[in-house]
Parts: sequence; structure tokens; C-alpha cells
Amino acid sequence: MDLGILTTILTPIINAGPLFMIFIVFSTIGLIVQLGVLKSIRNGLMIAVGFQGVYIVVDFFLAAVAPAAEALALRFGGVFTYTDIGWSAFASFAFASPWAYVVIGLSLAVNLIMIFLRMTDTLNLNIWDFWEAIIATLIVYGLTDNIVAGLIFGSFLAWFNLMMSDFNAQRGYCADIGFEGLSFYQGTNVAWGAFGHYVGKLLDKTGLEAKVTPEYIQEKFGVIGEPSVLGGIIGILMGIGAGYYWIDCVMLAIALATSLVLIPMMSGIVMQALVPVTEAAAKFMKNKAGGRQLYIGVDPAIAVGNTTVLATTVLMVPILLLLAFIIPGTPNHPLADLPSLLFFWVFVVAPNKFDMVRTLITTTLMGIYGTFAAIWGVAKWSSMVAVAAGVDVAEGTGVTAWFNHLCPEMLVAGLLGENFDAIGGVTGIIAFSAIVIAITIVFRLRYLKRVKVEVAA
Repeated sequence: MDLGILTTILTPIINAGPLFMIFIVFSTIGLIVQLGVLKSIRNGLMIAVGFQGVYIVVDFFLAAVAPAAEALALRFGGVFTYTDIGWSAFASFAFASPWAYVVIGLSLAVNLIMIFLRMTDTLNLNIWDFWEAIIATLIVYGLTDNIVAGLIFGSFLAWFNLMMSDFNAQRGYCADIGFEGLSFYQGTNVAWGAFGHYVGKLLDKTGLEAKVTPEYIQEKFGVIGEPSVLGGIIGILMGIGAGYYWIDCVMLAIALATSLVLIPMMSGIVMQALVPVTEAAAKFMKNKAGGRQLYIGVDPAIAVGNTTVLATTVLMVPILLLLAFIIPGTPNHPLADLPSLLFFWVFVVAPNKFDMVRTLITTTLMGIYGTFAAIWGVAKWSSMVAVAAGVDVAEGTGVTAWFNHLCPEMLVAGLLGENFDAIGGVTGIIAFSAIVIAITIVFRLRYLKRVKVEVAA
């Protein structure tokens, strides 16, 4: 397969990073929906500015929390077979593969076909996070030595992830966290929104009310519930747990308080610039496409400034370390990825109505899954991809990313790959993908029918 054309086209775009796509695509959307040239460019710039601000503050937050999280892990962690080197290392392994560009091209094609067939309401712009689908493709390829099987699976993931992105947006969860007209796209991570939805339904039946929100804390305890004070308290406690000197505890408290205050401000810039675009888009879709809703798929990093998300991120650190010790056979504990797991927690706060207790129950269940996923093989398969990318590991050891453990596509890719012959080879991969796609189509058609009835009423 000649990858030269795809490489030539996509390499500069990937190297430019997500902000390039955000500016170009949102400016183009503004032109399409007849917002005017100058206003389209201005809004594209402001949306990019807001995202840049979010990325800067999130990086600041992660840089502040990461040393404390690692100190906690080293202090209470112990020795395990696999070392968590973090998701960013695996993202680099993904984009270093020549097959990355094929997966990206197939994923974009699947998105456009699904929009044309009315099988999705999401136009995904978050190309960067295709790295997860690329790693899953490489797992299948590495276990089967069959790139066709890997690419079929990677294409299937594009379909499934868009369906899950729709699930969250259609139920208003993206709007509830402050982003009307958007959907969050980040690999099969988006499926945790459905998990949070159904866990939330079960918790409703237990009578556990959504009360312990940051707003509730502020109402009951005054300034303690304010983002700055809450961030400061969490920072102090985390610093103490990490064994920090008291001055370093105070500095960590300031850093977390800064993050909790600034991230929502940066997100607000994005939303201000999005308002005229979404209003014009809604008017355009009403005139040209019968009022069809079309969500713009973006990086969920824009929403991690939610206070419940950030509080959960810190509270899950000791819980995940504890799970690594009490679950037999655990091959590693989270280390580099401890603070980065907020990109998973962001999907479950809205289904749990931003209640900290309900969210913590849900994320603990997710942590249990991630621990068992590592035991079932995700750590081993991740290490296989890393070694294939040129990472040297000592005999009897390996490297992984805890981020991968919470990506369901990694587990499915490994199970399909290891049982490749038993399921009938490529035919089995196609059959698995077809069955899941058929199930999602049934749900999609039911949704379209319901929407049609609601519009008619």
C-alpha cells in the first residue's frame, strides 16, 4: 500500500496540532453557515484562543499534580512488573507508525459517510485523539501479523466512537457541563458516558441523591465550596500525603486553586465565540437540512476545569493505588498517568449530576475495571506496541500506560488478536464489527423515529 500521498497531506496537519484544525474548521463552518468572512475568522481565532488557554492551564495543572501523584505512588506503591510511562508516550508511538495516516484517513471517511447516511450527529474535529484507535490497530496487527484485520478494527472504532459521542450529546451531558452544540470525542473513552448514565440510573434507585456538589458545599460551608478554596484544601491534603515540606504543600495548594479558577474562564472564552457559530449553524441546518442537529466533536479537555472533575482526579489517586494492592495479580500501579485520568472522569460527572459521592462511586468502578483490564492483558499488549516502536525493556518487565487500561478498545483489540485464528481470522473481525454496528444502527433508528415524532408533535 502506497502511503506517500496520505503522509504528505496529513503529516503537516498532525504536526501543527489540534489548534490548527480548530481554527481552520471553525472558520470554514462560519463561512458555510453565512456568518461573514471577518466574523468567521474572528470566531475561529477566539475559539482557538480559548482552547489554547485551556491547554495551557491543563498542562499547568498536570505539571503541578504529577510530581505529587508520583511521590504518592512511590511512597505507597511498591514494585510491579510493568511501569506506567504515560499516555503521551503511546500517542507518540501511534503517530510514529506509518499506518497512523491510514487509520486517520479511514476514520475521517467513516465520519463523513455516517453524516451522509444520518447515522451520526457528530462532525469530529479532534483528530489528535485518533491515537487511541491507532494503538488498538497496532495491537491487532502485532498479535495477528495481519494489517487488514487491524485496519478493519480501526475503522469499526470510528463508527462506534461516533455513536457513543452522540449518546452523550443527545442526552444533554455536554450541554450540562457547559458546552451546548458540542460533543466530546476521545476514542472509546466516550463509552464511559454511557456507563456513567446507567450507573447514575442505578444510584437513583438506591435513593442516593445528588447533593454533594461544589455548589452544595459552598451553600452549606460558605467559602469552602469556592473553586479556589476547594482547590487549596485538596492541594494541601495531597501535599501532606506525598510527604511534601510545608512550603511545597502551600505552593501545590496555590497551583490547584489557580487551575480551578482559570480553566472555567478559558472555557468561557470558547463558549462566547461559539455562540454566534452555533446560532448561525442552527439557522442554516433548519433551512437546508430540515432543522437537523449537528454537533461539533471536540477534545473533552475543554471541560476538565469542572470542579467535580478536578476534585475527583485528586481523590482517585489513593483509591487507584489501593486497588493495585488489594486486587491479586495486578501487574502495575498507575504512575505517570495518575493526573491524566481526569480525561476519563469528565465523561461521568454530568450523568451523576456533578455529585462528588456518586461520581466517586462511578470512577472507583472504572478503576476496578482498569485494574482488571491490565491483568487480562492490556499491560502486556501495550508493552508489545512500545517494544515494536523501539523501547528497550529488561527481560521479565515491560511498560504500559494506565490510560490504555481505561480505553475499552485496547482490551477488545487484544482479545480479538489473541483469538484471531479461533474466531476465523479476518472474517471473525468483520463479523464482530458488523454485529456491534448492527446493534448501534437499531438504537440509532429508534432515536431518529423518536425525534421525528417529537418534531411532528
